[in-house]
Amino acid sequence: MRQRTFLAARIDQWSREHPRRLDLTLTGLMWLVSGLPSALAGLPAFLVATAAILPLVVRRRFPAAVLLWSAAVFGVQLMVVPIPLPADIAQAVVVYTVAAHVVSLPVRLLALGAALAGSVLAGLRWSTPPEYLVNVFKNAVVLGILSVLVWVIGNLVRGRQANMSALREASARLEESRLHRERFVVQQQRVAAAREIHDIVAHSLTVVIVQADGAEYAAEHARPWDRGDAGRVFATIGRTARSALAEVRGVIEVLREADADGPDELRGAGLGLAELRQLVDSVRAAGLAVEVEAEPTAFDDVPTAIRFAVLRVVRESLTNVLKHAGPYAAAHVVVARAQGGIMVRVEDDGVADAIADHGSEPGYGLDGMRERLRALGGVLEAGPRPGGGFVVDAAIPVAVLPPSARPAGFAAAPGGTGRSGER
Repeated sequence: MRQRTFLAARIDQWSREHPRRLDLTLTGLMWLVSGLPSALAGLPAFLVATAAILPLVVRRRFPAAVLLWSAAVFGVQLMVVPIPLPADIAQAVVVYTVAAHVVSLPVRLLALGAALAGSVLAGLRWSTPPEYLVNVFKNAVVLGILSVLVWVIGNLVRGRQANMSALREASARLEESRLHRERFVVQQQRVAAAREIHDIVAHSLTVVIVQADGAEYAAEHARPWDRGDAGRVFATIGRTARSALAEVRGVIEVLREADADGPDELRGAGLGLAELRQLVDSVRAAGLAVEVEAEPTAFDDVPTAIRFAVLRVVRESLTNVLKHAGPYAAAHVVVARAQGGIMVRVEDDGVADAIADHGSEPGYGLDGMRERLRALGGVLEAGPRPGGGFVVDAAIPVAVLPPSARPAGFAAAPGGTGRSGER
């Protein structure tokens, strides 16, 4: 239903949208009301009145020129017409127009000076004896006061228009800023989704590659070929690929939703020990021996974002073990509550050569985990262990706290500092 507005509001809107039509209409009405009756004072009065009123059609486009023309016409009127005319209202309209629509202060002051000078000259021309000087003074003061009032009103209107223009510009800047913020949020969502897809695909493809390499080796060297083992290998590959496809589709669907605000929205609220066990089982199926120590209450009263981050740390760490720790490595995962947060440790006993070889191939897994934990107020430290292997320690507060109140992470891994490369 269209909202109804007052008649005055509709007229004001129309006048702002069609200023030239408004000026033409007002000029015509003014000529009919005050110009045409001036003919009663004679032909010269009629011609002067017409010459004073008609230029009002272009008063907004050429206010300074109309001011000069109006002053000249008024001077002619004082010489040829001994009495005031109804069309003299046009002089006030011109003064108002200059004050309201001219930015230059000297031009506006010129209009005021011309109006005051015209008031004095009109007082001299239109006053009559016997108290001629008194009448001159009265007429000049009255006309001068009216001229000043018209000029002030015009300046007030110009100031209002300037304020409205400034408000519109400020509103446009705010709208542009809002659009920039929305684009930034969308970009952040895409970065978060890209990180999730990277984690999903990297882990799943690692499992698939390990299983495929093992199956290829067994097919070439094992005697006899065990169909049951082959079936389990292909079942693991198929299950891992389907799970990765489903997760990637879920991330993409969330990315398409307008109300997706970040990583919290990328998974449901049911993340916990069951998902941790499922993740570990998929890694075990790829041939990695994994031992898990997880407190039954580790995920109790924990926000979804933190649960999700814990699983991502475990997944990325175990994926790195599969890729870089060697064929006979074993991993140990610890998830526990301590110091007001969740502590995660993933360590392996991989061979030292594999770790050294990996040092020249920087990746993004550890950096991605650090960024994720930093957004939640947590810390992550990673480095080699003495005698071989690698350890990843993470500490995530249950609630995001200021830096001074954040719990400290595990101590740095002995024998090394944090590494920026992926392992």
